[in-house]
Order: sequence, then structure tokens, then C-alpha cells
Amino acid sequence: MRRFWLDRDWGWLHLVAGGQGPPLFLVHGLGGSCQDFYVMAQHLSERYTLLIPDLPGFGLSAKPDLDYGPELFSAELASLAVDLGIGRAHWLGHSMGGQVVMRLDLEHPDLVDRLVAVCPAGGQQGPDLLQSLLLSLLTNQEDRLRVFDPWLIGPMIRRWYGDPHHPSRAELTQRLKAQWSTAERPLLERSFIRAGRNLLNDPVLPHLSRLQAPLMLIQGSRDRVISNRNLERLVAALPPGFRRHILPCGHLPIYSMPYMLSLLVDEFLAGK
Repeated sequence: MRRFWLDRDWGWLHLVAGGQGPPLFLVHGLGGSCQDFYVMAQHLSERYTLLIPDLPGFGLSAKPDLDYGPELFSAELASLAVDLGIGRAHWLGHSMGGQVVMRLDLEHPDLVDRLVAVCPAGGQQGPDLLQSLLLSLLTNQEDRLRVFDPWLIGPMIRRWYGDPHHPSRAELTQRLKAQWSTAERPLLERSFIRAGRNLLNDPVLPHLSRLQAPLMLIQGSRDRVISNRNLERLVAALPPGFRRHILPCGHLPIYSMPYMLSLLVDEFLAGK
């Protein structure tokens, strides 16, 4: 796997790429980065050419003053695939990334071979009352967090895992604490808040019945981030014929069950 910094019209995009075989994009979720897929890449790179970007505003990519969200991200990924000379590719998205790749198929079906949505967002019909209240209380008009302490990252990740004793949890906690303690924190806050707000308001749900690519949906039985209500609403909106797998994990099977997840992905992309 190699790192690339690609010059885009909004700044640089950080991309990790390598492997052999048909192209497979791996798209991270809200607040994530390409590092979320490093363990899965060890399993998948033998059979696929992996392209793992840091979305604009996250990871090592530039963080300019943009209206971050699924619409921007899907448009940028489509443009990236075209500029790289990649025709049809497989796309896997986790959490917000799942919503992004489904939007990509709706808007650019010619670029999509097969889709994998892991613990995907997209079943929301806009922010509910509690989410609206939290956005108002926790953020200000400059898209900064009113209150933040890196210590809060630990409890958040324990909730996301659904498995407080998994060995990868401590490493992820330390990495995120370090990332959110740098001079880039104001830019990360802006990206995170805008992307989260647009994620909740993205009207993708009414259009999911128009998805064209074969789709596999993977969820965690102990997911505390994507509510069962939103997930079932998303499932009901999907066209018939998609695959669905429920794993015994929380919201982060990319960390807690990477080998099993890679096996499911490989079987599905191979048409098995």
C-alpha cells in the first residue's frame, strides 16, 4: 500500500492505494479516516486494488471552508474515480460512508459495480428533536464545539464498540485523542459539525428504491449509533434482492470483526 496526495480544486486529497485485482473503494464514516480500514486491507489487498481516501475535511486531506456532507463527498468520489481513469468499481462505505456510496450509485450508476454498506446511515428523515437540541446546545454559529475534552473520546468509543474489552479499542482511543489535540482541531470540528448536520438532513431515503447496483447491507446487533428504527426504515426503502448480514458487534465491525467482515465482502464481490 502506498500514500498519495492528489491535487484537487479544493486542496489536496490523501489516498492510500495498493493491491491487485478489480478496484474497490473503501469510504470511512463521520470523523473517521483511511486508517479505519488498515486491518481489512491486509485481507482484501490480495484480491482487490484498494483505494482508501481520506474524505475532504478529514484524516490527512485538506480541510478548507466547504459545505461538508454526503452530497459533496459523493460528488468528489465520482470525480476522483473519473480522474484516476477508473470505470466501474466496487464501493464499500461504513456508517456515513454507507450513505455516501448509496448516494453515489443514485447519481453515478455507471461508476458502480457492487455496493457494500456497513452499519450505514441513510435511514433518517432529518434530525429528531433530541438531535436538533444537541446540535443547538453543543455547537456555535462558527461551527465549533462549545464544550470538548479529549477525555470524552474514550466513553464515546466504548459505546460505539459494543465490546469494551476488544484489544483494538485502546489503540483507536489513543489515536483519536492525539488527532483531536492538534492545532487542526478547529478545522476538524468544522468538518465534523457540518458533515454531521448535512448527514442528518440528506434526503437520500426517498430515493433508495432507485439503487441499481447489487447491494449487501451489514449491521451490528449491538449498534448504538445507528438506531434500529432508522436501519429498518432504510431496509424497507431498499429495492428487493439485496443481501443482509447481522454480526454480533457494535457500530465498528471494521475494527472489532475485520476478518469476518472481509470474508463477507469478498464472497459478495465475487458473486458467491
